[in-house]
Amino acid sequence: MTRIDFYVLPELRLDARERFAARLAAKAFRQGHRSLIQLQDEAAVTRLEELLWEEPRGAFLGHVRISEALAARTPVVLAAATDLAAMDPAALPTHDLLINLELEVPARFAAFDRVAEIICQDETVRSAGRASYRFYRERGYPLHHHDLS
Repeated sequence: MTRIDFYVLPELRLDARERFAARLAAKAFRQGHRSLIQLQDEAAVTRLEELLWEEPRGAFLGHVRISEALAARTPVVLAAATDLAAMDPAALPTHDLLINLELEVPARFAAFDRVAEIICQDETVRSAGRASYRFYRERGYPLHHHDLS
């Protein structure tokens, strides 16, 4: 069963979620895991793509978009929520960790060993995080809470 981790950040700014996602993907890579980062839309994918050239500080984390041919072999894959929802589950690249930066529960979350929900102090994000927590809890998924304040 998929393990769900909620990371609660002390920051209000939305870009704190993206920066934390980059660090989490880098940590997963160092531990031998592959990550898929789901974002709200193409603009968010582009922003994170640029950020991954800077974060984690002083390091480059190899990444591609889910539509690229190398997605199946790249340690970090970026996808807009619409791209992931539209994919045939059999065509999904095999990754251990889904890092969710969308405000809804990911369509294909159960295909991953772990899901990371990253919550900042923005009220819209917090409200969406509470709804996601309820969704997972009602379905019996193992939940883990990490307060990073």
